[in-house]
Amino acid sequence: MYFLHDDPRLSAAWGPWFAHEYLNYFTALATPWLADLPPVPVRPCPGLETLGLNGWPLGPEHRDIYKEEYRLVRQVEGDEAYDYSYRNGEYATRVPEGTTIPPWQILVLYATEPDLMLDCDLELHWTQRFTGGSHGLRHMQFRAWGLNIGRAARSLHLHRQAARRAFELGYEYWGWRYLSRATHYLADLGHPFHVKVAPWTELVSFPWAAHRLFRRFSAIHQAYEMYAETRFRDGFVPFQEALVRGAQAGGDPDGPSLDAELRDYMARTAGSLDYIYRFLKNNFGPALEAVFTRMDEHPELDTAKQTMLCSADTVRVLFRPGGPDLAPLDQVTANILTEVGRMLGRLYAEEQNRLKSLLTPR
Repeated sequence: MYFLHDDPRLSAAWGPWFAHEYLNYFTALATPWLADLPPVPVRPCPGLETLGLNGWPLGPEHRDIYKEEYRLVRQVEGDEAYDYSYRNGEYATRVPEGTTIPPWQILVLYATEPDLMLDCDLELHWTQRFTGGSHGLRHMQFRAWGLNIGRAARSLHLHRQAARRAFELGYEYWGWRYLSRATHYLADLGHPFHVKVAPWTELVSFPWAAHRLFRRFSAIHQAYEMYAETRFRDGFVPFQEALVRGAQAGGDPDGPSLDAELRDYMARTAGSLDYIYRFLKNNFGPALEAVFTRMDEHPELDTAKQTMLCSADTVRVLFRPGGPDLAPLDQVTANILTEVGRMLGRLYAEEQNRLKSLLTPR
């Protein structure tokens, strides 16, 4: 198997690559029936109402793009771009006629779509103040201060249902795109900082130091994401192996249902947070918090956008020459990625039998 960024089947215009694309690349290609499916024609979206998502509004800045038609506009190395808007290519905003694409590539190319303004700048629920906006509300799910906060499991469920509806109605291409979006929320539920905010010892003082602690939580959360993403971009073999191992373990069509395993999956992930949080805080805390003072420069932005502005400097802090040994963090993260891979394998396995009767005969 190639590393994602070296795969000749994928255009340079689609880089640089972000973490969700790596998750789907290694797990989809470790799933033989999925990797071997023939290309499908690119088609227009049937619409939210048709797919049962009319009560699930999109962010006002979101637009569906079609990466199948692109223009290479720059050549950006993996360690130079951590802003989703700073891609190598420009993509079509209309359906490219006569174009086909293999389903595994749809899963990879559109895995980051929920981070491309899909869930930003909405007014959904008053508790989104604790997640930094509507984006966080749909991508996180945790309990804190006596409240149940976040809708990530709901996001997963609705996008799985939309994918199934698309397949049933013959919109095969959009079935895969919505399944790709579903994988994003499923992976988020396996991200420690999406299912638990911080150790309880930090949370108890939050009401008296909310602004400072929110910035710290954001800094450590984003630092963990940038650490994992940089490892992927550097071709870190243990992370690839963890995802493949997990996907293969979860790929039994007769295994337990994904829904039945979801609660334990989230609980196991949350159980790893305290160690990761303290590792990052103890080794990098002051430097990270200094970087994240930039959040104060743009208070009008969703937190997801604010933290993106700090990503490149965060990577410089984490991977500075002579910095702390990251091997303990690598091991913990590889264990987490095995679980994420296993759950993605479960998702693919559950769709396999369903899709056998729905996919267009060839």
